[in-house]
Amino acid sequence: MKETITKLHKNRIFTLLVWLIVVFIAIISAPNITNTLQSYSQPTFSTNSQPAKADQLRQQWGYDLGNTSTVTVVYHNPNGKLTTQQQQKISKAIDSLKKQQSLYSIKRIVTPSTNVAGQAQLLSKDGSTQMISLDIDAKTNTLRVLVNQLVGQVKVKGLKSYVTSPEIVRDVNNQKTAQVTQLVLVTLFIASVLIIGIYFRAVLAPLISFINLFIAFVTSYSLSTLLAQHFKLPFSQYVPIEIGIATLVMGTIWNIYIYRKLRNVIALQKESRYATKQTIADLRFPIIVVGGALTIIFALCGFINFDQIQSLWALAITYPVLILVTLTLNPVFTAALGESIFWPTSAPTKPLVSHYWTRATDFSLWQPIASFLVVLYITLPFIYFYHNSLNFSPMTNLTETNQATKGARVLQAHFSQGKATPVTIYLKSNQPLDNEKYLQHIDALTNKLQHTQGVSAVYSLTQPGGMPIDKYYVSNQLAAIGVSTKQATGQLSQASNGIQTNSKSLNLAALKQQVKDMAKLVQRSNQIIRDSSNLASQVNSAAANSNISVQRNASRRVQSYQRQINALNQSLQSVSSGLGQLASEGNVIQNYGQNSYNNLQSYSQQISAVQKQLKKVSNQVDSSTNQLNGIYDYLNGLQKSGAANVYYITKAQLSDTDFLQTMLNYTSKDKKITTIQVVLKNAPSSKSNLKQMTKLQNQVSLQLRGTPLSKAKVAFTGEPMIQSINQSKMNHHFGTLLILLIAGVLLTVFAVSRSILQPLYWTVAFIMSAITGFQLTYLTMHFVAGIKQFDWQVPLIAVAILTAVAAWQIIALGLSFRYTELSLLEWIRPTMASWGQMMRYIMLVVVALAVALTFGASYAMIEIALIVIFTGCVYYLILPMIVSSMGKLAITLPNKKNLLKNK
Repeated sequence: MKETITKLHKNRIFTLLVWLIVVFIAIISAPNITNTLQSYSQPTFSTNSQPAKADQLRQQWGYDLGNTSTVTVVYHNPNGKLTTQQQQKISKAIDSLKKQQSLYSIKRIVTPSTNVAGQAQLLSKDGSTQMISLDIDAKTNTLRVLVNQLVGQVKVKGLKSYVTSPEIVRDVNNQKTAQVTQLVLVTLFIASVLIIGIYFRAVLAPLISFINLFIAFVTSYSLSTLLAQHFKLPFSQYVPIEIGIATLVMGTIWNIYIYRKLRNVIALQKESRYATKQTIADLRFPIIVVGGALTIIFALCGFINFDQIQSLWALAITYPVLILVTLTLNPVFTAALGESIFWPTSAPTKPLVSHYWTRATDFSLWQPIASFLVVLYITLPFIYFYHNSLNFSPMTNLTETNQATKGARVLQAHFSQGKATPVTIYLKSNQPLDNEKYLQHIDALTNKLQHTQGVSAVYSLTQPGGMPIDKYYVSNQLAAIGVSTKQATGQLSQASNGIQTNSKSLNLAALKQQVKDMAKLVQRSNQIIRDSSNLASQVNSAAANSNISVQRNASRRVQSYQRQINALNQSLQSVSSGLGQLASEGNVIQNYGQNSYNNLQSYSQQISAVQKQLKKVSNQVDSSTNQLNGIYDYLNGLQKSGAANVYYITKAQLSDTDFLQTMLNYTSKDKKITTIQVVLKNAPSSKSNLKQMTKLQNQVSLQLRGTPLSKAKVAFTGEPMIQSINQSKMNHHFGTLLILLIAGVLLTVFAVSRSILQPLYWTVAFIMSAITGFQLTYLTMHFVAGIKQFDWQVPLIAVAILTAVAAWQIIALGLSFRYTELSLLEWIRPTMASWGQMMRYIMLVVVALAVALTFGASYAMIEIALIVIFTGCVYYLILPMIVSSMGKLAITLPNKKNLLKNK
């Protein structure tokens, strides 16, 4: 049993079992790459950043909107203006969507009908495009799934419909990144297998290399994701591909060195275990030194205050794992298989001589200054005219085939370039904002932002449509008061004229004559009454006398007269009764006349007093008219002045339907938080976006200073803000990253080579090559693809790859320099001859794997590939000249006489 265990141990079977267990656990625990990127699809920021503060205020909003994401449904008529029938169809589609709000986790729907005052922000000026805003709670389901469901639900026949938002576009970009990552990783593994298979012309060697690299990648990826999940370590969307590239580039190079060394050893020592042991012993130190240096360098990246750079800590996990796999798992197979690993061709191939390096070395040793000038001629123009611009938009690598991208393009085309990526400003006060005291300053801030350079429109609580509402402004209210004042002035003028006319119509003299005439009438009525009384008594007396004469004279004549007298008597009696009545009426007339006379006298006195009062009132009316005319002129002048452009909302207006609807859309449930949406004229650009965001923040700070909102909490969010933060941190920390990487490589090579000056030259040469490679890539992409900006992640990934390549080349060269027993000049020529061969192996790996990156059909991957290829080629060209010329000058420069002599 002991012998069996000893044999297994000698054959490293336990090592194989351990790695099998490790990779089994890694495969089980490692999440899917797509799911991993989905989890880290949205950028994360520190708690004191603007987007994080805005998110905190959003969570306090109420109405169940705290954890929602806002998405936009875009309806577009490609044939022109939306018709009434099409708008009705849109309304029906939205009504149907409202019935299924819970199914799609929709918490709020904002349409032109629910935001009447803000219709301008939902309808394009050409009338062809309409927006519907949805607030979705993606907690119970992923945003990607909900969006895919909504795309089919909101369709309207005859119209183009899209569901988009910056968050959706970013998720789509990550989804594509996941696809590109998977495709590139497969391509990289295939390229690695082909490189080793072609180089060694073998079958088993590439297969063993594939097993080693696959185990290293899966273990590193699984361990990195687990650490990120459990310890909340930074993790970006490009971490999986960074791990894959690091594993395959360095792993392939190391495997080539191991298998090449093993084949040379086996040619002399056929015993496979001994040959394996000797091979690993020879290469263990350089692999550990380079891998250890890279581990420390990328571990220190975790202390740089930028999550995209901090995420490079994953490479500090990758390189130790790769070292362990390379140095422990390779020997299991090489010791077991021995020479058969190179089947069918086991004999070492004849080494090829690098003619270029030999000639470049000879020329540099002959004319070191001329050689150095050649190096400058190759690199200096690109360094001097270096131009590099980055694009921080997630739409950089997206094509128009995606519906979210199409929707964003439609918004940019029919509203403004910045419509698809608005800036949202959250403002929180200690008191409710539904009063004139705060609304006035919110409106002033809105106006200030509208007049800021680069701003297309601003939508706020006081201007939901992006334009001032006239009825809420002093100028409009002054106009109404001015009209009322003018009308009052006219009415007072008419009253004054009427008073004067009526005053003239009150003729007191005529009134007194009428009183006198009435007195005479009364006297006449009294005389009539007296006369009628006398006449009545006389008639009665005549009637009585006529009866006595009739009795005394009874003759016929008398009888005849008697009949006539009887008739006259009857007439007189009638007259007597009429006169009695007339007398009584005369009494009434007399009484009435007396009363009228008395009243007229009193009225005459009152009219006299009224006439005096009317004159006084007329004077007062004239004075008031003059005052009102002055007030009208003042109000008219004030209305036309800038002082009248002040927001002032009355209590009645605060409670009207339109304003209450606006409050519902723009303020939180407790009325203490409001939002201001700023739409920029242009899409976020690295040339102007950072300055634009700084300008907006300064404008808000200055405008609120000294107002009741001076202590309000303000937070900015939105795609432009996110991009500006990334740009600011990139500008600030990328230099720190470069210093760290360069210093790490330099310190390592200084330590291992025990030299400073020569390794410094080699490192500077690589830096010059990298700058040249970046510029050549920029020029190539500009003239071939019309791309003027790199994706902002490209430099981070590229420098990570170049650092690994540079570390291996420079540190290995430093080790050669350290262990040589030759002088510097004697060391240069043979070293450059042999090193040229090694450089070709490295160039083969770098170029082949870089080409494999282009299979992802991603501009970012193509840019990274070109940078690596150009840098490698330039470094291959200038390294022998730098090593030889700088080595020669280090010896001959003190002696100027020997400066141009041959070696």
